Amino acid sequence: MNKMSEADDVISKLSPKQQNYLNRYFTYAPEALKSSMQVVRMPAGTTFIQEGTLVDKVYILLKGSVSAVDYRVRETVYGFCHFEPIEIFGTMEILGQTNCYKTTLATTQDSLLLKIPGDICKKWLLNDVSALRMETERIIGYLLDQSRKERLYVMLPGNERVYLILTNLYETYGKCDTYRVYLSRKDFSEVTGVSERTITRALKDLEEKGLIARDGWSIVMTWEQYQKIRELVGVQINETGE
Repeated sequence: MNKMSEADDVISKLSPKQQNYLNRYFTYAPEALKSSMQVVRMPAGTTFIQEGTLVDKVYILLKGSVSAVDYRVRETVYGFCHFEPIEIFGTMEILGQTNCYKTTLATTQDSLLLKIPGDICKKWLLNDVSALRMETERIIGYLLDQSRKERLYVMLPGNERVYLILTNLYETYGKCDTYRVYLSRKDFSEVTGVSERTITRALKDLEEKGLIARDGWSIVMTWEQYQKIRELVGVQINETGE
């Protein structure tokens, strides 16, 4: 990137590995794209992409973390996929010739992102062989990793699916030592794909072992309890794979 800008300044402060990746990615980017980049700072809990809305922006996560979330479970925002820098959002839809975003995305920590207009990014990406190859490799790697995780998840027993959901929720939204979430048996069943009876048994077992506390249908976990529940999960689906 030749023209010095706020984006260049932010990139220059990243790790050498991250700088190298982005510099290679933008090697042949036109000046119109470089000048259109904006550095965006978002506090934790900011929804910046909404499923079903028009793909008008591409975001690059530089610092912080992001989760794909599902609002369809009543009164619950469940984070089902987690991203760390460097991650690019919106290009999968562009390359798939999709007009709308397929997933809702929200920050789970205070985050720093680059924002690029979708039309400018699309025009560049489809005509830059080097960037297109890097993006294709990244997307294929992501899809293969997700496929592997889904296969592992299907093989988990029902109670371990419950444990995994609880640990994912704590990792995504547990900002303080103690985390509280409201989930009914129906909500839990929709998220995990197991029966309400299995949900009841698993939660009762955790409560009897002192690994969660209950306040109605609110589940309360401390940091220590979260760590112990993680140990109960035989296969870590949410690993980064790095």
